[in-house]
Amino acid sequence: MSKIRAVIIDDEKNSRDNTRLMLSKYFMSDVEIVGEAENGIKGKELIYEKHPDLVFLDVNMPEMSGLEMLQTIPESDKNFYVIFLTAYSDYTINAIRAGAIDYLVKPLAKEELINAINRVRKFIDEKKAKMSDVNSASANARLMIAHSKGFTLIDFSEIIMLEASGNYTDFFLTNNRKIIASRTLKDYENILDKKLFFRVSRSAIVNLNHIKEYNSSEETLYLSENHQIHISKTRWQEFNEAIRNSTINPNK
Repeated sequence: MSKIRAVIIDDEKNSRDNTRLMLSKYFMSDVEIVGEAENGIKGKELIYEKHPDLVFLDVNMPEMSGLEMLQTIPESDKNFYVIFLTAYSDYTINAIRAGAIDYLVKPLAKEELINAINRVRKFIDEKKAKMSDVNSASANARLMIAHSKGFTLIDFSEIIMLEASGNYTDFFLTNNRKIIASRTLKDYENILDKKLFFRVSRSAIVNLNHIKEYNSSEETLYLSENHQIHISKTRWQEFNEAIRNSTINPNK
């Protein structure tokens, strides 16, 4: 079982130290602290740098509160769970609205922390199981790609993306392979499983399982093996729904 990668964002050093100490004491084999930040601005940078599974986030911080920091992060980038930390008990509703998985009042109580971490582990395990089911379903599926020399049989899981090239389609496959198929992108769109493949623009279809990152400022998807593709604004809303349906996200 892999460790939960966590960051602590809290303006009080004593509070950060206490959170780290309790995690080390009760979850040494289950939680790894990969970074700390003392305010919301640095905390946001830390999240984008470390890509944690879990964020321990103080509500009240100078310059930018924890709630304000979360509001600056697009929903598509919130691939982490949040546990709010605060010395006050009047932020519960806002914490729930912000999508926090739990809300802990400082100083942390052992049992409450254990229950919160157990909830996070449950959600992470459910996500892995769901993705495993999707991958297993596609592992035995094969596609015949017709080309000038005959045809090639490939597993759906090998397809990273497809790109239109006139009346032909370029298949970009794992291990840096490429096949030029003698059929149009529309032909393949009609036969590919819509739960696994999504048309992000007029000229491209991507395998949802090969998406690694989305950059909203560039409107660009980063895929396996360093492939990049632009996503059309007109396709964004539907694409966002497809991603939400193929992953487990605490902010749903």
